[in-house]
Amino acid sequence: MTALTLPTGPLQGAGSAATVIRAVRAWQLAPQPAGLPQNLPEPIAAAAGEPPAGPAWAEHRRRFAVEVVGDGTSGWQAPVSEPVAQIIADDVAQGLIGHDAAAPRRLAYRKKTGRHHSGPHARQAASAIELACWDLASRAAGVSVTGLLGGTIRTSVPAYATALGLDPSHPAAPAAAAWIAEAGFWGQKWPLPKPLILAGPKAVAKTLGPLREAAGDGRFMVDALGRCRADQAIGLLPVLADLDIAFVEDLVPPGTWAWHRLRSAGAGVAFAAGEHAVDEAEQLRLLTGDAVDVWQVDPGWSGGLTRSLHTTELAADLGMATFPHGDRLCAAVALAGTCCRDKIPAVEWHLTVEPLRQEIFSAPLQVQDGLLPVRTVPGLAEALKLPAGTSAMEVTGP
Repeated sequence: MTALTLPTGPLQGAGSAATVIRAVRAWQLAPQPAGLPQNLPEPIAAAAGEPPAGPAWAEHRRRFAVEVVGDGTSGWQAPVSEPVAQIIADDVAQGLIGHDAAAPRRLAYRKKTGRHHSGPHARQAASAIELACWDLASRAAGVSVTGLLGGTIRTSVPAYATALGLDPSHPAAPAAAAWIAEAGFWGQKWPLPKPLILAGPKAVAKTLGPLREAAGDGRFMVDALGRCRADQAIGLLPVLADLDIAFVEDLVPPGTWAWHRLRSAGAGVAFAAGEHAVDEAEQLRLLTGDAVDVWQVDPGWSGGLTRSLHTTELAADLGMATFPHGDRLCAAVALAGTCCRDKIPAVEWHLTVEPLRQEIFSAPLQVQDGLLPVRTVPGLAEALKLPAGTSAMEVTGP
């Protein structure tokens, strides 16, 4: 079932290589479930918050796969939301006809036909196309994406467990933290819910202390999702320092006045940010402005793999490790697979959301002993589950 018909047309001065884009299509995917994934480990399911964790946003009800079509093969990226798919159709697709997907540096200079050139949705659209081009180039060349990026450094990368779908105040939370540690994850990240923040630093210490203890020698991180006022965040810094956290995310919005006030307060707490820095200028401002200690990048939001690799290398030059955000896990693993462990120690695995994301693939990624496998065969990911009667590699145009 074709969801959107994106522009297709004659090539303009292009060759006949398999990596030259002939058409761009979008295919509607099944909606993402809003509840918990099936077959969650019992300790994780027991500590899940109410309502059940998992995205219930409207953008997950209508989602699409983007296909860039070459000669005899296609490149894919999914899922993308309906607004992002529409930007691709309106602003990007026509300019892609004749583009060589094997020339990533030229992609930014392709003609745009609309006004959506910056901001989150525009950057997600640009990222989706860039990742689809890597997929096409990899499949056409018969070389893995990590091979195209310069070589596979690691065949597996550590994953850290994001427990944002769990309730840290739940009686079962310490058992969940212990399970995460025993499962071999690089570390674990827990949320700071708004009611817990309002209860004050002593309540935070009382709640997170047992989780930190259950995590043992494993690394422990905290994400406040930007819910704190500046005074609340400053009051939490000594508690977080006592918990010996590896890093904290989004006590307040990164780069704001309150953020820099927290930075000046110090207290030995490492600050992480970057996954929401979608525009290039914002990325550089955070990286070079002494605003972060730990860099986070999402290839699905930041502009794609090329841009993510650039900022990862820049972060390393500035003495910062990078922890790729997990929204585009296959791309994040490819990025990590082409970097050494000092540059990218681990990638994010969202305990209650990633299994739902992986349902669109014929062979979902899974964590084994705390590790994610790096793909060493062509393609950025496994085949997609497209509507009945279609094939991920042989979809014909409308």
